[in-house]
Amino acid sequence: MATRRERRSKLKRKRKLYLKEKEVPIAPEPRKGFLKFYHDRYRLLLFIPFLILLLALAQIGVQYATTGDFLNKGVSLKGGLTLTVPIDAPVDVHATERFLQNRFPSNDLRLRAISEFGRQVALIIEASSDVESDDAIRALEQGVIAALRERVAFDDYSVEVIGPSLGASFFSQTLKAVFIAFLLMGLVVFLYFGENFKAKMAATVLTLIASFSIFGAHTFAAFLALGVLAVILALLYVFFSPPSAAVILAAMSDIIVTLAIVNLLGIRIGTAGIAAFLMLIGYSVDTDILLSVRVLKRTGGGVFSRIVSAMKTGVTMSVTSISAALVGFLVSQSETIRQIMLIVLIGLIVDLIFTWLQNAGIIRLWAERRHLE
Repeated sequence: MATRRERRSKLKRKRKLYLKEKEVPIAPEPRKGFLKFYHDRYRLLLFIPFLILLLALAQIGVQYATTGDFLNKGVSLKGGLTLTVPIDAPVDVHATERFLQNRFPSNDLRLRAISEFGRQVALIIEASSDVESDDAIRALEQGVIAALRERVAFDDYSVEVIGPSLGASFFSQTLKAVFIAFLLMGLVVFLYFGENFKAKMAATVLTLIASFSIFGAHTFAAFLALGVLAVILALLYVFFSPPSAAVILAAMSDIIVTLAIVNLLGIRIGTAGIAAFLMLIGYSVDTDILLSVRVLKRTGGGVFSRIVSAMKTGVTMSVTSISAALVGFLVSQSETIRQIMLIVLIGLIVDLIFTWLQNAGIIRLWAERRHLE
């Protein structure tokens, strides 16, 4: 009767034979066209996403130095009032906005129109305010309405008021949500692709500590400690699982570059915009995980052919999502939905660059060092 060791050895031989039968012959190198250039110049192509990331970081830095914020905050994050005014006749939005801005130079005032089937049906006026006083907000509301009546005929309007402290609280909570989402996303990726058990346990403990600690972080020292934990986690990922670090870097790059583009377009981000960035984390990680699984968890065909196979599936997924986001942006009349769709649309286009140039290039470099080609 066969011993346990003999049975295990027999099962291993059967498994090796099965995998050998399933292996695909290594595909020949592409001879011409884009795939030839992509195959031969992938190291050179790596400079493109890193240069874009550097420019995005520079834009965000300039934005923070000039305005005190790294993004353009909307009223829901900054505090102020939002007026919705139904109208019957079309209005020159830009001229009316300049008129109101001249009347209220101390308030960051913006005006936009809501249209249905090409016809203006309402105006939305956003005016920021740094004052918590109800009387001051009421005076601003009445002043804006009185000034608007000089240019536009209307009977009724609705108003929504958000205090500066409440807006700051919303902003703080949403930033914490984004930070925790990144922490947990990075941990899941590392647990899947990492190979060192002790490093996985250390990453799990550090991630849980950072996730729970952020809710009580209010001082500079607390945020500094969280930053140190994040750096330690990043070093764990880099040293014990470079493919995991590449996935996390690609997702982070998507968010940073998308934010820089949104800033350049002058889009004022509200709570809906922050929700769009949270959605974008999931969208960007999808294609990166697909690429890493295809290259690292499958055998046969060579690393480059597996990258091309993942690219066919991943680009199809991205184009489908881009099409859906574009339709949502063009068709929807809700400003909230339009902002979400626009941010997701920009992020998905950016993701194509960082997945198939940055992440794929890093994985090929790592595969060469491990002699996986």
